[in-house]
Amino acid sequence: MTTQARDKARRRYIAERPAYEKLAKAVARQIQILSIKDQLGCNVTCRAKDVSSYVKKVIEKDLDDPWNEIYDMAGVRVIVRHSGDLDRAVRLIKENLSPIYTIDDRESETGEDQLRYPRLHFQVRASALPSDFGYGPDDERSCEIQVRTAAADLWAGMSHKFLYKPSGELPRNVRRSLYGLLALVEVYDREVERAVAELARLPDHLLNSIVDQAERIYYTFCATSYNLELSREILSVVLQAVDEGDRPQYGEILAEFADREHHRLAEIYQRYGPVTEVGAEGSFVLVGQPEGIAIFERLSTTPLRLADVWNSYLPEELLLEMRSLW
Repeated sequence: MTTQARDKARRRYIAERPAYEKLAKAVARQIQILSIKDQLGCNVTCRAKDVSSYVKKVIEKDLDDPWNEIYDMAGVRVIVRHSGDLDRAVRLIKENLSPIYTIDDRESETGEDQLRYPRLHFQVRASALPSDFGYGPDDERSCEIQVRTAAADLWAGMSHKFLYKPSGELPRNVRRSLYGLLALVEVYDREVERAVAELARLPDHLLNSIVDQAERIYYTFCATSYNLELSREILSVVLQAVDEGDRPQYGEILAEFADREHHRLAEIYQRYGPVTEVGAEGSFVLVGQPEGIAIFERLSTTPLRLADVWNSYLPEELLLEMRSLW
């Protein structure tokens, strides 16, 4: 590729980079929405590739057609808590974003005496996003999604520049030390997965999962801290207003409710949330708690049953205050 052609590619990418930045944000937002519905704890980040990184890749790989050979101009990274969540993230992406190709190195044959960093990458088109994101069915722009565990991301962030983008040749012992850390990544992920499995067998696992889900939804409307013990106390009462057969899926029910009533909830938080003048005065205290989402959901679904169980354990005026908003 000539110098003139490289410079033309550089100028084209500078002109279109904002569109790729917008696409990365849209894909990240959709994954965040889907992860809440699926109760998948994860951190989602996004970016458009730096111009300097784009140009460097064109030069180093001597690409003839960089526009169709560089796939990570828009990039999203999904960081899950442990290796046991990787399959859930894979299913979420495959079922909702229809990847045009997938790289999954987890099942690749590797000797027991070898360490490696498995890749889990997807390429998705803008056209796979819901129509309300503003992309049409013929939009060919694509975004790369990387999925990692938190431990693997920590290792990758530290070692990437040294191992994959070095400014000079690393000594063999340094490279060996960096790859040796992968053994700790495997141990960490395995032990976290085991701990999560043990926690799932605890008697209050359901309550804990609902508290976590309510918190995830709450933070999409509000950015203030809350009283965890109060949340646990009230949600244990609210769960009694849910049919026993529906309780294991109540986190999903909450997510669907919050998605369906998003605009109405957003208006309530804007007018009566903890950062408003009314909220700062101490009124509508439960709007400033994650369990407020569950209270609004039960007021929409089983208001009489909620009132029956509520009045047996909690002050009636708290529920009446929330009912006045809904």
